[in-house]
Order: sequence, then structure tokens, then C-alpha cells
Amino acid sequence: MTFIEQIATLATFGAVWAVLSVGHNLADHVIGQTDQQTEGKAAPSTAEVADGVSPGQGWGACLGHVAQYHLVMAVMLALVWAVLPL
Repeated sequence: MTFIEQIATLATFGAVWAVLSVGHNLADHVIGQTDQQTEGKAAPSTAEVADGVSPGQGWGACLGHVAQYHLVMAVMLALVWAVLPL
């Protein structure tokens, strides 16, 4: 690997790291999680499970957040990859 290729690899790593860092904040706190998902992700307490609540109650909200999170991250990375000559 030549010196220029090494610099290009480091620049690509730095750009991807920066995009994923910003994307994480956007996806987790701004556009990748709804208030309903935040409230619905909690696992039921032992008493709630004893009363008949499903132990997997919060899984739907959690999976919805994970899907939205990864969609935001993929879109951000794709946009940067399209704009920058990485």
C-alpha cells in the first residue's frame, strides 16, 4: 500500500467515523426514535408479568427503534459516500 493509499484509507475512516457519530445522535435523539417507542421499550416488572403482562411487551417498540436507527445511519452514510470521493 502506497503512502497516498494509506492517507486515503485514514481519511475514509475519519469521514465514516464522523458521519456515524453524528448519525448516532440524530438517530437516537432527534429523528430515529419516537416518544411512543421511548415509553414502550421498557420491560414489564415482575409484578406486571405475574399479573399476566407478556414478558416481551417492549420488544415491538425496541425493534421499531432499531429499524429506524439503522435506516437513519444508512441514509446518512449513503449521502456522504455519494458526495465525498471516498
